[in-house]
Amino acid sequence: MVTLDYLSAVRFSGADAGQFLHNQLSADVLALASGDSIFACYCEPKGRVLALMLVYRVDDDYYVIMSRSLAPAVTERLKIYVMRSQVSIELLDASTVSGFQENDAPELALMSAHAIPLPGSDRWLAVTDHEITPATTASSQAAWKISELQKGITWLNPETSGQFLPQMLGFDQLGAVNFRKGCYPGQEIVARTHYLGKLKRHPRVLCTEAEIHPAPLEKIQINSSDQPHEAVVVDCEYKEAEQSCLLVVTRMGTDLKAQSIEYQGTTTPLKVF
Repeated sequence: MVTLDYLSAVRFSGADAGQFLHNQLSADVLALASGDSIFACYCEPKGRVLALMLVYRVDDDYYVIMSRSLAPAVTERLKIYVMRSQVSIELLDASTVSGFQENDAPELALMSAHAIPLPGSDRWLAVTDHEITPATTASSQAAWKISELQKGITWLNPETSGQFLPQMLGFDQLGAVNFRKGCYPGQEIVARTHYLGKLKRHPRVLCTEAEIHPAPLEKIQINSSDQPHEAVVVDCEYKEAEQSCLLVVTRMGTDLKAQSIEYQGTTTPLKVF
């Protein structure tokens, strides 16, 4: 198991918790059965994603996993819209979020945990009220995050929050957007972009053996056989002596092959993962 200290858990409880989340998020939360999970976007009125969430239902409670750096601000924002709804929102500051592969986690470690399946994966997240993976290294956490980026999962951060539509980040491909559900903040713009097919920027995952650490929203250049293409960095991670992995947004056509990237005057070949 790997401690993921860049993630936090929030608990939504009360008779209206499911309906409240359904009204605020881009996924069909009301369709969740107890024990199920789904990715969802929390957007601002112009459709830009404030946070990617993993929503997990336990009976009438809902546990939401999101970026630790965004959780305090996002939960305070959501509390504004509770009004008369019977919903309690609790940021679980003392809890730990860990990751594990199916059948890999020791049973005893999970006795007091909520084990949350990651949709479309053999991986799970565990929320516990105590540290259960004291031996986690920076290398193992980096490896986990690289595997997330390769699947198109980025939890965003204060720099990238509110900068991109869900489709620009590929969150619709994660199942985080239900285009048939009712209204939620930003729904009209997200749906219009989907149905009119006017999306010009797309996500790209780029991996290289070189050590590269561009900051969020920094620009890099993707080189292909036809011409260079500009891209903006959303997220990146480096595992020592192995590889760097970047998730970027670019206007580069999805049919074009990326061969190398240029950053700070250095051109680096890309590797296939």
